Order: sequence, then structure tokens, then C-alpha cells
Amino acid sequence: MEAVIRCWPAVKGETIPPEIYGHFSEHLGRCIYEGIWVGNSGNIPNQNGIRLDVLAALKQLRVPVIRWPGGCFADDYHWRDGIGPIESRPQTVNLWWKQVEPNSFGTDEFLQFCEVVGAAPYICANLGSGSPREARDWVEFCNFTGDSTLAQLRAANGRKPPYQVKRWGIGNENWGCGGNFTGRDYAKEYMRFATYMRAISPEIELLACGASFGDYRNSVQNAWNREVCDELRRVDLVNHITLHRHFSRGQGESFSDAEYYALFADALSMERDIALTDAVLRDCFPDRTVGIAVDEWGVWHPEAVPENGLEQPNTLRDALMAATVLHVFNQWAQRVSMANLAQTVNVLQCLAVTDRNKMFLTPTYYVFDMMRLHGGAKQILFQTESPTYEARPVGFDKKQPVPYLDVSASLSGKKVHLTVVNKSLTEAIEAKIEVREAVIASVSGKMLHGEQPGETNSFKSPSRIASRRIRPTLSNEQPVQTFPPRSFTALTITLE
Repeated sequence: MEAVIRCWPAVKGETIPPEIYGHFSEHLGRCIYEGIWVGNSGNIPNQNGIRLDVLAALKQLRVPVIRWPGGCFADDYHWRDGIGPIESRPQTVNLWWKQVEPNSFGTDEFLQFCEVVGAAPYICANLGSGSPREARDWVEFCNFTGDSTLAQLRAANGRKPPYQVKRWGIGNENWGCGGNFTGRDYAKEYMRFATYMRAISPEIELLACGASFGDYRNSVQNAWNREVCDELRRVDLVNHITLHRHFSRGQGESFSDAEYYALFADALSMERDIALTDAVLRDCFPDRTVGIAVDEWGVWHPEAVPENGLEQPNTLRDALMAATVLHVFNQWAQRVSMANLAQTVNVLQCLAVTDRNKMFLTPTYYVFDMMRLHGGAKQILFQTESPTYEARPVGFDKKQPVPYLDVSASLSGKKVHLTVVNKSLTEAIEAKIEVREAVIASVSGKMLHGEQPGETNSFKSPSRIASRRIRPTLSNEQPVQTFPPRSFTALTITLE
């Protein structure tokens, strides 16, 4: 099969927010305990309790933002349980994930973790079982610059300067595990919380809970964003609204060809979620920008259940899907302000898997490593002519044409960043890459692919699916690249 990719570096669009490449760490299964936090364990190398191998992997990615403490866990988390001497902290019940919570990884540990990773923190406050005073006090503990009792408590815990946490969510999935609110009732509670949180720290950005559309037949979900935004339009208390979207087709490692292709078609459902939310935001907030934060997304296989800590195989197919969805976010950079893959370590579509003192990186990790140059770059105009297939995305009545080649293009300085997914199970696709109105100095690249879409890395074969460098060829001073089946490629085209 053949294709053509055209791009115009001189025709620039929005800056792609680096925060689109963010992550999410919930107190769930082995994400926090063992995955990130090992305390003073003598068997696992660590820095002040944070395991060094995971720390090094996240620093390599230049992770821009990390969401914490949940997830459903957030709306039953009381932050005072997680401060002070670790040995004095209570053991509480992790209500939704049926675990005992030792609270040894709390606010100070999370914020110090973000600092050493180099990521901005994003904290989700407890609206479901908490109070406006509890949330307001949490902001004061983190951000207040004066000499209040809570600022003194922060200093007594070892941190005198304020953390200056910028992003604060108010509740999580409050149409469900966060309290089973209606949209209008949630919005009224949100405004109570937001009023006091913003008053104690005026510079913070606040995120309201948005919908998780699912199959578009849920009347509560379909009405949620409209009801919430109708209430919030009269106050200047929201900077972003959140969306959640999880994808599933077949089992993690075992799936039919039809399920393989349908998974990629479901990226159109994600795009429709964004478009529907964008329409509501344009109507309700015509004179100011409210971003869309897709602060929980990823592939969730049937194998991942609470009984096993939501652990699942992480395959090449999952990695290709991650790239496809990130391309959607890049294309919507004018509205998508942040996104957070679920979840960082061990849980769901994670970046790394640990077992005591061992760790390996998943194929999804390499996609984020290869795509991170888009963050902070400018969108550029591009056009793709690609063979297509047909599949019916979740929530659509009819099959839709889906291109085998999925592309994103951006520019930073004199470097064009071009990332390409070939979704075909069996066919390589040769593409002519036409860079219009520019002269190419050099081309370099990396590629990720495997023999089977269900392949995974493991402790025995940690680099079975890993990126490798490639040398693209030039024909008539323009690149020509063959994209193997089941592959993801990142090209850097340097202009003169």
C-alpha cells in the first residue's frame, strides 16, 4: 500500500500544551505502594522512599504533570491522614479499591516526588465525602506564604517554602463514585468549594468534573456537561472541565482482527467527546477559555479487576492506541489543555511494571518517549492520503472510514516533528513525505513495532517491544518512509 503525507511548516496553528502528555497515579493496587513508594526498604534502591528505577524512567520522559490521589479514591481521601510522622499516621480503608491504606505516601511525599521527577502536581480534592473547609485548608497547607498555623504545620513537616500547587480538581466522577450527584447539584457544590479554595490562593487553576460519555445512551452523562456549565457560566471559578474515556476491545493479549481494528476506530469516540464538550463550552463561556482536561484515559482490558489491583497485559496494540489518541489531543490543542494516562506504574495502561526490585518498561512508555517533542511545539498544517478500512466506533450508529496511517505534525524551531501510526495488521505502507515551501537539511527517526499486536515486554524479555533508531531515505530531496504493519514511527525533519 502507498500513501502521501504533506505538511506546510510555515502554516502554524496552536501550541500543543506539554500537559497533554501527563500521567495519573492513584492509590490503587500497586501503583503507589511498590510502584512509586517503597519507604525505607533496604532491598529496593530509593531516594527518600521513592524507587530510583521508576524515578529515572519518568525523568527521561520529562513528565509534565501528574494527577493524584485519584480517581475514585480522591472522594474518600482526607489529606490530614497523610501528613506528619509516618509512624503516627492512621491506617484507613481504601473504600473503592478494597485495600488498607497506610497513608505513608501523603501530600508531602507526592509533592516531593513531583519535584524530583520535574513534573507539575495536579491534586484532586475530596468533594464527595469532604467539605469546603477541608479543601480550602489543603490549599492553604500547600500554598500559603504567610505565617498561619497550617503554614507552620507544613514547615514542621519539613517544608518551609510553599509548594505553590497550581492545578486543583474538585471531585472525581461525581456522577458516580464521587457522590451520585446530578449535574446541577454537583455544580452548586463545586461553586462552594471553588469560592473558598480560590480565595485562599487566587492564582490556582480549578478543574470541574465533566462527563464520561461511554456509549452515548446514558442520559445522566449526556446532560452532565450542559447542566454543570449552565450553572458555572455566571461565576469565574472554572479553568478546565474534565473528561474520562477508557477503551476496550477483546482481551489484553487475545483479540480478533475485527476487535483489533475497532479499538483504533474508538479514537473517533474520543474525538466526538471533545467536540461535544467544546460546543457546550463555546456556548456557556463565549468570552473566556475553559480548557478540556482528559484527566483519565487509556485502554482498560477485562482482565483488570479490583481483585488483581487493575493489572493487565500492556501490549504493542495498546501502545499504538495511545499514539492514536495522543494525535487526537494534539489536533485539538486549541481546547485540550491537559491529559493524564491511567496509570503510571503497574495499574491499567501503565508506563512501567515492577516486581520487588525489578522493573521493565511497557511499549506505551516508548510511545510517550517518542512523542514528547510535540509538547510545546506548534501545530502545522498537514494532509494525509492513506488507504482506509471501515469499523463502527463505540456510540456510532454506522461504520466509519478509518485511515490506516494516523499522523500528527508539529514544529519547534527548524525541526518538524512527524509521528505516524500504521494500524494495518499485515501491510507495510510506503509514504512519500512532502514538506512544502521548505528545504530539508536532514531526517532522523525512531520506530516501534513487533511481530504480533499482542506482544508485551516482560521481566524475561524487557526490550522485546522497544524503540530503535532508523535512517529515513530521501528521494528528490524529500523523505520516503516505509511504515511496517503494527508500527509507530517518529521522524524529525530538520529544515535549513
